[in-house]
Amino acid sequence: MKATWDIPEELLDNAGEFDNDFYRRFILHTASQPLRINEHVRKDYLFPTFYGDVTCAMAVFLCSYDKAAALLAEQLSPRIVPVRMTRGRALVAFSCYEYKKVMGVRPYNEIAIAIPVMVDPGFNVPVLPMIIDKFSRFGYYIAGMPVTSKENTIRGRRIWGLPKVTQDIDIYREGGDCVVKAMDGDGNAYLSLRIPMQGKPTDFDVSSYLYSQLGGKLCQSRTDFRAAFRVKKNMELLLKKDVKPERASLELGDTSFAPLLKRLEIEEMPFQTRYAEHMSSCFDLPNTQMPDWAGSLPVSDYALEDEASMKLSGNDLKVAFFGAGAIGASVGGWVAPFHEQTWFIDQGAVLDALKTTGISLYQGGQKAETMSSVPVRVVENLAELGSMDVIVVGVKNYSLEAVAKLIKAHARDDVIIVSMANGIDNQAILPKYFSRVIYCVVSYNAWMDAPVTVGYQKRGPLVLGTPDNTLLSEMNAVADIFGKGVETVITNHLQDAVHSKIVVNLTNSLTTLVGHGFRDISDIDTFQRLLTKTLYEGVRIVRAAGYKECKLGGMPPWLLMKAGALLPRGLTRPMFKRNLAKMVMSSMSQDIIQRGSTDSELDSLTGYILELARTTGVRAPYNETIYELGRERFGKPGFEPMDVKEVWQQVQRRLS
Repeated sequence: MKATWDIPEELLDNAGEFDNDFYRRFILHTASQPLRINEHVRKDYLFPTFYGDVTCAMAVFLCSYDKAAALLAEQLSPRIVPVRMTRGRALVAFSCYEYKKVMGVRPYNEIAIAIPVMVDPGFNVPVLPMIIDKFSRFGYYIAGMPVTSKENTIRGRRIWGLPKVTQDIDIYREGGDCVVKAMDGDGNAYLSLRIPMQGKPTDFDVSSYLYSQLGGKLCQSRTDFRAAFRVKKNMELLLKKDVKPERASLELGDTSFAPLLKRLEIEEMPFQTRYAEHMSSCFDLPNTQMPDWAGSLPVSDYALEDEASMKLSGNDLKVAFFGAGAIGASVGGWVAPFHEQTWFIDQGAVLDALKTTGISLYQGGQKAETMSSVPVRVVENLAELGSMDVIVVGVKNYSLEAVAKLIKAHARDDVIIVSMANGIDNQAILPKYFSRVIYCVVSYNAWMDAPVTVGYQKRGPLVLGTPDNTLLSEMNAVADIFGKGVETVITNHLQDAVHSKIVVNLTNSLTTLVGHGFRDISDIDTFQRLLTKTLYEGVRIVRAAGYKECKLGGMPPWLLMKAGALLPRGLTRPMFKRNLAKMVMSSMSQDIIQRGSTDSELDSLTGYILELARTTGVRAPYNETIYELGRERFGKPGFEPMDVKEVWQQVQRRLS
């Protein structure tokens, strides 16, 4: 069925078509006020919405419990969990409907992608909620809902907070199967299901609840249906994993809801299928009086994506890395061999090296064994930015405003920007110029020996996020691209991740001041005191500001930072030396000492931490001293590192 985008001004007058004992169970009512569909149309629908002569084809699959739980925590609440199945799995159900009669509304097709859940259970009983109708906290979370009607997309989003998207959905019969295909905006099938129409005859007369989020609050909405289904069960899957069917029942593409579904690691063999014709069903407004255990449950501030976002496919996107420094070149060099449409933008010696030798990469300590060269494509005319779908900005925050203006002048209005800068200034700068901005927390260190000859400590990971947890499809598409070359994850706690990285980056100012990596440290004991106290001071400041630890790859945890600062140095010296041996030249040291630059990240890292310290009332003598020394010295040409004992003396003056 092709999607219908026009919206009639009047309700369809068809109430007389819903006259059997199923519908007579319910008392029709209206919402507190008519729903405003657009500036011209308001409609006073009757509820529950009645559906008649419905064809329903359903397939239930096993999937990863941990992946489903992460999705629920991201989009709804960590206290709403998947029904636990055997061997570390959960369930995801695809319910496909041909609504031939709908009260007040024209017919349409729909697919509900649902995860069976328990709401804030004291104990998550395995399996039983799926087979025994005695669990009041059981229900379904709708993770995706394509529909062929724009009117019903608007209804679903505004009344229930359901993630509806207007798309073409074909449902037809072929070889004893009901075949269902959902198409993205370009007409490509991103979701295909083949569900048998035969099975054991089984009567269903069921009431259940759907859970969603609307306006930052949990919604519980009742749904009822009655039908004679043909059911097939594969109960042996409770004891087996990853059974291969003779013929694929589910096929996923790369656009719309498909990247989200791939995250769930859905198994190939369906656990159960159902097929029915002439089903009667209805769906009511969200409950105004929630049960105590659900009404007070806090939910995330996850926002529904707009429909344009659902059309993204990582494979189809043209990606440009703007700035091929150590981070941009390493990430781009890892990605380019796996993503053909990858380009690089830079200037001067870096551009020349990109064109002639490509990007050379090696892992620190294993240069001879790991050195590799990656040929790359370059952009020499900025007008070519207009053809890019994603621009990865690899410049630091002190250069970001000028670069953002330059990109804005040449790129499309809907371009996706990925910022890889440290700190939080990019969150103030980039939204002034772009509507689709993703922030990338880089959880590894890298350095540049020569133009685009890059060493790295380890390969990733990268952490993607947005402040309001929007742009999930954009992040999925970028993660799909990046993930082919380097571990990439998506977080719904971006600010925690950003501030956890800022704490680690506080070492940059100190190591630059004392020339770590460029000269010998005269007193390792003093250096240990300075470094550990500086980090733990940062931990206390960001924690006082309300941020939580986000563990980033192999970076030291806050507990270790606390131990390093408070335990006797003789006890922690071996651990300190091991970690010190892993530390490479910071990007700040490379800028100021190696390249003689007078620009640095001092203000966006240490300066920002001091702003937080002032607002939270946490004393910060170590970072204050380092900041003042950096302000005095980094901005002058010909910087010479200080002796570590001289820095310590300055700290002591502030402490006295």
